[in-house]
Amino acid sequence: MRDPNLGPDGYKGRCRRVLERMEKDTVAVVAGAPEENGLKLFRQANDFYYLTGVESPQSYLLLDRRTDTTALFLPHQTERERLSSGAIPSVESADDVIAACGVDEVHGVEKLASKLERVTKIYTPLREGAGSMTSWDTHIAGRNGRFSDPWDGSLDRFAHFIELLRRRYPIAVIADLAPILNELRGVKDAHEIELLRRSGKLSALGIVEAMKSTEAGLYEYQLAAVLDYVYMNHGARGRSYNVIMASGPNAWHGHYGANSSILQDGDLILGDCAPDYRYYASDIGRMWPVNGTYTDEQRQLYGFMVEFHKAYLEEIKPGLTDEQIRITVAGRMKKIAAATKWIRPSFEKAADWALNFPYHMSHPVGLACHDDGHYRGKPLVPGVVIALDPQIRVDEERKYVRVEDTIVVTEDGVENFTADAPLELDDVEALMKHEGMVQRYPADAFPLVPLC
Repeated sequence: MRDPNLGPDGYKGRCRRVLERMEKDTVAVVAGAPEENGLKLFRQANDFYYLTGVESPQSYLLLDRRTDTTALFLPHQTERERLSSGAIPSVESADDVIAACGVDEVHGVEKLASKLERVTKIYTPLREGAGSMTSWDTHIAGRNGRFSDPWDGSLDRFAHFIELLRRRYPIAVIADLAPILNELRGVKDAHEIELLRRSGKLSALGIVEAMKSTEAGLYEYQLAAVLDYVYMNHGARGRSYNVIMASGPNAWHGHYGANSSILQDGDLILGDCAPDYRYYASDIGRMWPVNGTYTDEQRQLYGFMVEFHKAYLEEIKPGLTDEQIRITVAGRMKKIAAATKWIRPSFEKAADWALNFPYHMSHPVGLACHDDGHYRGKPLVPGVVIALDPQIRVDEERKYVRVEDTIVVTEDGVENFTADAPLELDDVEALMKHEGMVQRYPADAFPLVPLC
């Protein structure tokens, strides 16, 4: 269990809120992540971790509305396994698990089947379980790829679990628990906000070190390595998503991840990544010049989006919907766009596109970078955490610019978790005069050779 600060009352409270939203005489079962093959470090599935804090593979949580009780079904661990691989929460450590997680009972996994007999309605999340470097949208993309391959089409552990429930308990209605979990996870509690705050600070620190380490002739992957070092040196287990270190034309592909190009003098870099800090992610995006000085074109486009970004930071408040905020910010920026002497007509056209783009307030952030839960179309409330992500596209020239922070809605505005990475262009240029941490090998010392 990696999150001891929440405590048993915290986990018990989360389970209690789920039980309160379930129908009487029903149960809910949440499956944990499968055991990893090979040498990969185990990471629990997000829904299961949110409710239990338990890091054991092949585990299950039962929420029983018939008795208003909770039970964990855990693997067994022999003394030899404990000595060889380290202790994990197991049936053999049931008393410790109950004390840490606040559940009422702990049983072996083999006992779960008997608890589901004669139940007429079983809730379970009808989705793939997000875990390490994954989220709901990446699972959808991966599933579509598998299903379109006539030689694959395989189900993941969670889809297979749903099929087993339907097959083994044919009298039971299998209902989706995801809407209940989304409702709860959509508004972060004080404990989650503190972890997200720390993850945001690490995100910003990584970008700051990457900026200071930038110079022409380095590979993108060398700057990506700076982020990895910063994250893991400060207690994170790694990245919450693949590093985007997109220089020059690579930035047109907003989620570019090859990181195999050499940094060229005069280009801009889009840097975007965040740590997996005690299971909590973040999201950040900054753009900076390889040579340390923005060109007039870069300064105009990126500077416009920084002003757009700052306007959003000032206008986001509880009680307003995302659309109300968008209209207000667009009104403010329309005046700035009209007063700007655009270097080219294509820039003015792109600014008009940005004024009408509806998704500058982007996805929720939490246990995943693209977190579960929804906030659109309803008044914001304190505790909603989102990625603020203004962006602009110049289609004629294949230019793409964005600036991104992770923010939480507070009682009177927002707190910016990633504010330690400079926004102002002059501040970026000043920062880049400082020495970074990358050892400057010549670009051809360790070339990244394509495999094919």
